[in-house]
Amino acid sequence: MRILSKLRDRLVLLRYQITGPPRILNFSSRLNAEILRLHGAKIGRNRVRLHSPITLHEADNGYGNLSIADGCIINGNNFFDLSARIILEDGASIGPGVTIMTHNRFNYNEILEEQLAHLCGKKDVIVKKRAGIKAGALITMGVVVGENAVIAGNAVVNRDVPANTFVAGVPAKVVTKIG
Repeated sequence: MRILSKLRDRLVLLRYQITGPPRILNFSSRLNAEILRLHGAKIGRNRVRLHSPITLHEADNGYGNLSIADGCIINGNNFFDLSARIILEDGASIGPGVTIMTHNRFNYNEILEEQLAHLCGKKDVIVKKRAGIKAGALITMGVVVGENAVIAGNAVVNRDVPANTFVAGVPAKVVTKIG
């Protein structure tokens, strides 16, 4: 059984080596990591758990904008926009159903994009060491989540989150300091 599993994994890797990066990762944590590495993502080697499914937007040319350090966990049903970089530092955790956006447009509506040009563009999202993002949260472009910060479920984060804080709400605001 183990031999068949390894053979299947190698065939999956070969498939995506030939066809290019998939939009949705729907495999085991280990195989998801190998597919990401195959197409340019920087993935740690220790205690990285990447639970399916993970949808990767704007990744037609690979996953070079994705960096996941050691000890990170992604709990599945996540949407990552790779228009700019997403960096998850050591021990960061992403709950189920989290969306991380690194770009914003108004669906090519010329009037909105002209009037709200300051809201359009591409910016990196960085989740610092040991930060936790709970289920259903939305992180918008340009946000830095500080070390040991916790983002409540279903929060909408459109500003940087200070280290050692708990934020919640729409838009997210600091609820309390941690520690």
